[in-house]
Amino acid sequence: MAPVPPSDPRRLSSATPLPGSSIQAPQALGRPLPAGVARAAAGWFALLQSGQASAADRARWQRWLDEDADHGRAWAHLQAVTGALTGLNAGGAGYRGLSAAPRAARRRLLGLFAGLGTAAGAGWLASRTPQWQQMAADYSTGTQRRRWSLPDGTDMLLGPGSAVALQFDGSERRLRLLAGEALFTTGHPAGALGDLPFVVETAHGRVRALGTRFMVRSSHAGARVAVFERAVELRTAGTGATARRLQAGEAMDFTRTDWGTVQPAGPADDAWSRGQLWVDNQRLDDFLAELNRYRPGWLHADPAVAGLRFSGVFPLDEGGIDGTDAVLAMLPGALPVQLRWRTRWWVVVEPAQVRG
Repeated sequence: MAPVPPSDPRRLSSATPLPGSSIQAPQALGRPLPAGVARAAAGWFALLQSGQASAADRARWQRWLDEDADHGRAWAHLQAVTGALTGLNAGGAGYRGLSAAPRAARRRLLGLFAGLGTAAGAGWLASRTPQWQQMAADYSTGTQRRRWSLPDGTDMLLGPGSAVALQFDGSERRLRLLAGEALFTTGHPAGALGDLPFVVETAHGRVRALGTRFMVRSSHAGARVAVFERAVELRTAGTGATARRLQAGEAMDFTRTDWGTVQPAGPADDAWSRGQLWVDNQRLDDFLAELNRYRPGWLHADPAVAGLRFSGVFPLDEGGIDGTDAVLAMLPGALPVQLRWRTRWWVVVEPAQVRG
């Protein structure tokens, strides 16, 4: 029988120890988490990855996820430390066979909230999770964008599937963009913080704000910076790289070792901050991968149509499955494709059938 999460996770005491752990305060993304929320998140994760979840189960999970920020943080933590894709990937790495032992799966998942509290949990984490470093994130999102005011007054808006770690010390105000994208409007605090450089660090290099509003996006392939006010200074992670400056209205792609060319910063660069997805001559499979950040579930392009290209602007508002369903419904009008819905959370885009 499929594991059933508690109907009201808030009824579980936050002081209740987790099974198999001597730690009374579970952690999620580097911060304490109520034990009841950890239990509920582990139950939902095991159920949804087991293949036994019904449509009603998924609807209840979505309501649970949206009702409290701690629920979203717990879910993002499990995704980060298991290396699962953003949303619900039915074939998620490290979770094949969960349905055979859902209770054991829940126990293992609960161990991941205990940091290094149990050797078994830590060992399983180390062997299964190449993205375990995202546990260090202080701010993260699921399928919706979120806004925060940082300790220095900087306004930070994160896109879906994004994570940031904060490190303010005596030498600089530094943030590490672990995944996704962020839009910053830097603050001007009085006192010691106001004299410290504001730096956003990615795997490919560093971006220093020069009193500005700017966007940074990071992926495995590279990073992109777009400046909307004043200027930033860029340095790649390559040894001895010379700094470059971008002015308002300019954008640039770069990697650890290579600079791109300076381009105009356009509305497409921060379209996500306005709830829009801009497509400019993009491959269909790349478009679906981007759209999948805004919804739970799995989107896939049949190889026969994966290379089709198109352009457009798609409204997403705050994301979620309803908004992305509407975007998917537009595709057959723009391309010779049809949608095959295995479930509402499993969609394949394939060639349109030719009618005689």
